[in-house]
Amino acid sequence: MLRFHGAWRITVVGKSADFDQRAVVRGAYGLRVLPGRVGATIEVDEESWTLSLEHLLWGRSWQPNLRTTPGPVTEHDGLRSQLLTSNDCHWPGKPLDYVNFVLRLDQAVTPAAAPVRAVRLTEEPVGAPVQAVRTSSSGWPEPAPGREPGREPGREPGRAPGRGTAPAARPLSAPVSSPLPSSSPGQPGRATR
Repeated sequence: MLRFHGAWRITVVGKSADFDQRAVVRGAYGLRVLPGRVGATIEVDEESWTLSLEHLLWGRSWQPNLRTTPGPVTEHDGLRSQLLTSNDCHWPGKPLDYVNFVLRLDQAVTPAAAPVRAVRLTEEPVGAPVQAVRTSSSGWPEPAPGREPGREPGREPGRAPGRGTAPAARPLSAPVSSPLPSSSPGQPGRATR
């Protein structure tokens, strides 16, 4: 029994036996059987699975093949391949390395990731101006102490309250600085590298 990992396609590529042959895949999704006909194929995609080659003696049940020999793994044009050869059983006068059943396993090779190049930023980011606005939902703000009555910010003198332009924004008591660092004094909003 041989253990494999991942996605492989199994194809029967040769059979020279008097007995029926088959390949049996056992994995987390159960048991699957590939009949021993040349050209028959099955796809397996599991994290871990096993493969065994078996033969059917006349009048008996399926038996594991005497010997299964994995060949070298080769890669060509994005495809990894391996041949498995098998001798089903031993008879007097039959060489031990006789091949009765041959499978080819193919696996798509994931292409290597292309190297990532660093990209240089050619323009420096510029910070957006920040303005704080105080709002009131109760109507016009009360005049600040020391202001002349009837004179509200953003309102022309002599204009009736409740009509005309909205009150101008009043800045907060603390100045708000740019969110980006400055590269030199006097140039707010320019980022440094």
